[in-house]
Amino acid sequence: MTNIIRRMADAARLEEQGRYREAAHLYSQLGKEIQAQHGRFDSRALDAFEGMARAIRKDTEMRHQRGA
Repeated sequence: MTNIIRRMADAARLEEQGRYREAAHLYSQLGKEIQAQHGRFDSRALDAFEGMARAIRKDTEMRHQRGA
């Protein structure tokens, strides 16, 4: 398993556990590193940034539900 695949799996696991901020941070770091190493439009970087956006959305929804 490559480092990128392992780290994407780690971020997905954090997201599944409801640790959205940690997941978003890991997805963000990974996306930036992939862009630096493999180019700005590498599909894996886009996947990582999509994961980051999804985790942020879930965190926001959870916070709104708690406040409602």
